[in-house]
Amino acid sequence: MRTFFTFLSFVTSAFLLYAAPQMDTQDKISDKHLPGPQEVNLFADLLVWTAREAGSDCWAEVIHSDSSSSSNDLHEVHFKWDPGLRIGVGYGMKHDRWNTQAHYTWFKTRGTDHISSSPGTVHSSFLGNFYLNNPSGTGLSGPTYQKARILWTILFNLFDWEVGRNCWISRSVAMRPFLGAKAGWIHQSMHSKWEHPNLSSPQFFNLATENLKNNFWGIGPEFGINTKWILISGQRQLFHLLGDFSGALMWGHWSFGDVFNNDLQQKILINLQDINSGAWTLRAFMGFGWDVHFSTQCLRTKLGYEMQFWFDQLQFYSFTGGRLDNELTLQGGTFEICFDF
Repeated sequence: MRTFFTFLSFVTSAFLLYAAPQMDTQDKISDKHLPGPQEVNLFADLLVWTAREAGSDCWAEVIHSDSSSSSNDLHEVHFKWDPGLRIGVGYGMKHDRWNTQAHYTWFKTRGTDHISSSPGTVHSSFLGNFYLNNPSGTGLSGPTYQKARILWTILFNLFDWEVGRNCWISRSVAMRPFLGAKAGWIHQSMHSKWEHPNLSSPQFFNLATENLKNNFWGIGPEFGINTKWILISGQRQLFHLLGDFSGALMWGHWSFGDVFNNDLQQKILINLQDINSGAWTLRAFMGFGWDVHFSTQCLRTKLGYEMQFWFDQLQFYSFTGGRLDNELTLQGGTFEICFDF
């Protein structure tokens, strides 16, 4: 938390220092090279990201034991690289360099894993399995299985609105401090299947499913800074290094679900209370940009690496970990095309 508030203090100071009107000097590059929109722009980003989340690294475990020793193999969900999309629009005023921008980000990814163990030593980390034939919760664990598999889906929808001001801090370095608002939701679903438990008749069944959800929505203020470092400047073209950093403090709401079913028509419903609490997130982007200027329009492109940290995002209750309080990381490549007119 100390790092987060240090970052907030830095961004606030930068905004107050550079948002004030500045004197133009002859040795500065034209305002058309500043990081934010000068009049109206439309942009679209192609995202190729993957996810990593603490808590998905132990959805099941395989326990091997003999008379003298035992070992535990923890199994994690492996998320794929998937495409996403960000679209937005901006408007800026040339005479005083203030501008505003709004954009929407969509990303969906899936992770999978499966286990096979004979004679049957696969243990579930979820509560529905734990309470099977154990309604008082006094047992050590739920049944063990020979096979198990999981599909974990993360759906990410986010809206951002910013107000910022462009400014130069040297001949080749420009920045845009901004304030704004962030709102959106992150829905996570976990569909698991469990086969061939080590149970005797009449409790024996062949197949069970346990489906969980961890759904979040939030809204709150956002702050950050866009920077542009000029590397090569020509008559109509510009090549530059980009660095964007931002954070948000959001009021968040979490809702949960956990339902176990098997082919004996047994059903276990785990009721977890909703959570209303603060949530915070950090975003960083580093990459390169290339601008091509025409008579009254400009085509801008950028390519780089983006990372988003969503702290305290996964909060459902696990049999092995108790109440989770884990961060979600989204990261990967971002390619943007922007048209100014």
